Amino acid sequence: AYFYHQPGQAFAAGQDSENQLLVTANSSQFTSDTHWLRSDVDAFFVQKAIDAGALYFDQSTIIEQQSQGHQRFVIEREGQRHTIDARFLLVATGNPQLWNGAMTIPSTGILPRTNTRSIFAHFAGVARFADVMQSEGQSTSVHPFDCDQSALHHVFDGGWMWQLRFDDETTSVGFTWDARRHPADSQATSKEVFTQWLDRFPSIKRQFTHATIVRPDSQLRQVARLQHELRQAAGDNWALLPAAVGYSDPLFSTGIGHSLFAVDSLIKVLGDLDHPERLREGLNDYGRRLAAEIDLVDRIVSMAYRASSRFAQYVACTMTYFAAATTCEQALKDDPEGSKMPAFLLADGTDFLESLGVIEQGLRDASCNRDGEETDLRFEAVAREALAPFNHVGLFEPEMPRMYRYTAAK
Repeated sequence: AYFYHQPGQAFAAGQDSENQLLVTANSSQFTSDTHWLRSDVDAFFVQKAIDAGALYFDQSTIIEQQSQGHQRFVIEREGQRHTIDARFLLVATGNPQLWNGAMTIPSTGILPRTNTRSIFAHFAGVARFADVMQSEGQSTSVHPFDCDQSALHHVFDGGWMWQLRFDDETTSVGFTWDARRHPADSQATSKEVFTQWLDRFPSIKRQFTHATIVRPDSQLRQVARLQHELRQAAGDNWALLPAAVGYSDPLFSTGIGHSLFAVDSLIKVLGDLDHPERLREGLNDYGRRLAAEIDLVDRIVSMAYRASSRFAQYVACTMTYFAAATTCEQALKDDPEGSKMPAFLLADGTDFLESLGVIEQGLRDASCNRDGEETDLRFEAVAREALAPFNHVGLFEPEMPRMYRYTAAK
């Protein structure tokens, strides 16, 4: 769910929903995404791994690491040292600080396009935005789903706020800004920054009248830049999952889906663990594919930020992501074994990349024009035509303006 806000003004949906966009990503309420509390999900999966025979060492420090034909780690946990030998190492963390001291993985630079910063925490008592809309005289009757059960995006020029309401009724909340357009104020505290931005948007501010921070104990967290250095994705007996290689931005919630695509690829590669040459070739292919996927996410995300001064153009840019995601979903439906699966978000598709280039050029052309709605319509037409081969779910043509009731593969 996307809602577009103007500074100093209450949210106004518009007569034809020109300031909102809701896209149903699932075929039913039963199979919909659920925002379970992350720590509960992590604990659940850890227990499943232990039940399957995994050895689990939490709260550990890596003291030593060697890689000579196999992986050997010496870790310290609760005052005791343990030596771990393994044929293969998989780095699944998104925090480079957790493994930088133990393993030297070459850097290949930083994502070239997106430069965003963020401030965030978990809150209790955040009012539902649908209730705020109704109290301000805005109807939600055209919404295809409860917007507060979705990944809710409050969008504004140069940034956005996410709201993810968990099953325990606490809410993950974070402002994210294009740091080049909204540079950080080094003199302001985290609380002052958060309050200043709430004050700009009256309808969002009303959600936080009775809200309190519940996590983390240190209160609001700030990250000066969300993007971290890109890393080599694989070596002879190790590999990294996407978040450890490079990260763009949470705008399109690509993290979990991208990780699942990478796991699926690595399962196939690790089938050659006893065949070094085939394993090396498979890992090289995995690394090249992962680099292309991360670059593609960066392109789509940065394009949306550039378009955020005009919501109509921003919406057209989001269709690039939805077209790629739904095409991948359809490919998985048609090929359940995944033997012919495309790269994540069609990053290996020459035709799709050419279409993306056309849309990027169209956005550059639109930024040079100042005739408002006419420019918006021309850019939408460019995006619609470029994405036509990948539009399987009626993008650009909802029955109700900007309200998509079904886009998931049946």
